[in-house]
Amino acid sequence: MNGRERTLAAIRGEPHDRVPVSQHNFWFAARYAGLSMREFRSSPDKAAQAMADAAGDLGYDCIMTDFDTCTLAEAMGAEVEFPEDEPARVVRPAVRSLREVPNLPLPDPNRDGRLPLWLETTRRLRVKVGNELAIMGRADQGPFGLLFLLRDSQQFLMDLLEEEEAVIAAALEHCTRAGAAFARAQLDAGADLTSIGDSAAGQSVVSPHVYRRFAQPFEKRYREELGGMLSLHICGKTDQIVLDMAATGAEVLELDHCNNLETAFAAIGSRACVFGNIDPSSVLMHGTPELVIERSRQAIEAARRAEARFVLCPGCALGPHTPAANIAAMTEAARRFGNRDDAGNST
Repeated sequence: MNGRERTLAAIRGEPHDRVPVSQHNFWFAARYAGLSMREFRSSPDKAAQAMADAAGDLGYDCIMTDFDTCTLAEAMGAEVEFPEDEPARVVRPAVRSLREVPNLPLPDPNRDGRLPLWLETTRRLRVKVGNELAIMGRADQGPFGLLFLLRDSQQFLMDLLEEEEAVIAAALEHCTRAGAAFARAQLDAGADLTSIGDSAAGQSVVSPHVYRRFAQPFEKRYREELGGMLSLHICGKTDQIVLDMAATGAEVLELDHCNNLETAFAAIGSRACVFGNIDPSSVLMHGTPELVIERSRQAIEAARRAEARFVLCPGCALGPHTPAANIAAMTEAARRFGNRDDAGNST
């Protein structure tokens, strides 16, 4: 099997030869190619070539395309700054009240802001890797995370306590429509599946009650509007909401390193495929290849015991100075410990 076949089979719960490996490493790929982040985010061909080369050299199966966390917010009116060698970031929100959000123009993914650059990168990456590797075309932020950027974040948290629920819901609905349009465009551009980050909705920022009340229903609606495979990533701890995340209908859940895989597998069952969850900092950035192989082995064996749908992956985006040898060590671990027989069972 090639990397694309292996990854898609794992996501769908179909027989495959070994555990696939995915990498969320756009910043690493830029540095590995000798590009500044400014060059990477402004040239679809350079970005696509950088991601294709990193995957080819280091042997993983699935590429996650990404640039930053604020491209949708920028397209909807947030002010963004662009450091030379760091991802872009919001410096001024787009609205002063949640009541203004439904009046923001819904961005056209093929025309507005930097969204066309993301899509062109996906198209060029598909040409460069053909059908050999899977592509997860990230569609930036989920509904809650996007609203967190469009409104001053601290004020938004106060809004959750003080604003009328209908006002919050209308703003989240608008963000859902904006995000789902971009996600559909990623699939049309050649991605096998798309992905959203909704980390502002995680346990590190809000309570599980807030997640279930304001974030999860709109993540679920996002998946329903999409009509294609979706991956949901929430940074930090999600042990108390992982079952709710699975209930969104997302085919993939990307779990951060601070979550217990065995707990997650037990909660999720066969509802979704888990991508995860090697620590991007202490293990991949600062560890050795031997440590990476050992932690990868542990994750693979946890998935085997649970008979889970699983793709080996960092728990979150890798830093630019992650050693290439440590990324390659994940592929080595999957080849050594993740083999499966023809029936799809671990051997």
